Amino acid sequence: MANRKNWLGILVIVLAFGMTFVGCGDGAGGTDPALNGTWSCTERYNDEVVFTTELTLNNGNLEQKMNGTPYMKGTYTTSGNKITLTVTHIYNRDESKWYSKAEIKKTGMLSDKEINEMFAPQTATYSISGNKLTIIDINEEGHTATTIFTKK
Repeated sequence: MANRKNWLGILVIVLAFGMTFVGCGDGAGGTDPALNGTWSCTERYNDEVVFTTELTLNNGNLEQKMNGTPYMKGTYTTSGNKITLTVTHIYNRDESKWYSKAEIKKTGMLSDKEINEMFAPQTATYSISGNKLTIIDINEEGHTATTIFTKK
């Protein structure tokens, strides 16, 4: 049961933070070289750090860490001011192991629907100004979330 809770926790985090990525595309579905590097965002509540997200983007490959711990990795493409992220692996910190979609499915801990949501491509709008990356995501319910990253 604890292992299922861990996977469900990972699913919630993936869905909540899956669109914390940027791009300034070339219009042809490639990758924007301006995105290459490491970007950081610290979420605070009442002046206390809740978590820090770090994105490393490199020519279509990405890795995300939360509070210094690997979280997920995958690929991305950009077109215009849109970035599309595809998760390829999720990190299970309890086991210190990367899991692909097929490997998570084999565990039997999540339903096919939950797994498909975890690995579904996601698209957001982005802009870069100096060392700031702004990502704007609109979820299925129409709520907008804006995240601002600083280049390290």
